[in-house]
Amino acid sequence: MKERIFNCFLYTDGERISQLGVAVHEMDGSDEEKMEFLRRSVSSDCLIADIANVQSCMIGTSDGIFKYSSYMALVRAGRSMEVFEEFFARHDAPESPLCCITPIVNGEAQIDVAHGYEPFYVSSFEDHPKLGKGKMADYLESYITPDGFDMPRLLNDDYFIAIKLLFNAKQYVSCMKLLVSFIDTIAYLELGDVSGNFVQWLKKYASVEKLGITEQQLWELRNSVLHMSNLDSRKVLYGKEKRISFCVARSGYIPNPDLDTQYFNFKDLIDEIAQALSLWIKTFQESPNKMLVFIERYDRIISDSRNAITHAT
Repeated sequence: MKERIFNCFLYTDGERISQLGVAVHEMDGSDEEKMEFLRRSVSSDCLIADIANVQSCMIGTSDGIFKYSSYMALVRAGRSMEVFEEFFARHDAPESPLCCITPIVNGEAQIDVAHGYEPFYVSSFEDHPKLGKGKMADYLESYITPDGFDMPRLLNDDYFIAIKLLFNAKQYVSCMKLLVSFIDTIAYLELGDVSGNFVQWLKKYASVEKLGITEQQLWELRNSVLHMSNLDSRKVLYGKEKRISFCVARSGYIPNPDLDTQYFNFKDLIDEIAQALSLWIKTFQESPNKMLVFIERYDRIISDSRNAITHAT
């Protein structure tokens, strides 16, 4: 019995995908024979494919720009076929069409790895020349559970374990550096690499005013502590923001300011960030497509809990 099968293409310069396309065939035979036919036909099919600009057929791109890294997030989540749904509908595809998806990079077919439509785990391609030599656990695979992706455990392992270790060891300055750097990372995961993301994330999810400080003051402390290990950012020195520092005390204690510095309770800040993190994680249940953005950005995050093991040569 003949079946309608699809060669699907992403036309890209390696950074952004400008067009999508499909070439349609009808043939019988086994699935293996059909897939082999599609692979052999890639070079010719990409030249005659039904093509559309991403603005007219790609979901989730508010600015009309579809990055290749965004598509790879779909691949990582096992959702690579979604971008071709409009084509499948246009060409009367069966419910679960058999297709081969190939990127066309600057006019040339580029095949890095061959895989199915299940979630793409890097751990399955150990020592692959394109994906990196050595062995490293894939966070998407390591933190998947029967109930879904365990983001709280991932972030605890990648960040909060070290923050708590430093705090309990009374290495408070180092702990503060790691905590504000963690806020940087979470703000990037939520908002991208944009100016003001640190303050925006805090305003949206935390309530640092309970500690007697503002989000902007914490940002200035972050700048001075990370870069100079002092309390004097430029805005503090110019008198545009009040100098703040921290103390270690019982929960709920807000110390009185001295002549030029407002203090806050360090432990209460850690607890407030943990609470804000819980609120942030809940938004992924309300907006499932946020996970795609998370994957795209987290794929570039490094962590003490995931070391790559390379083989001696």
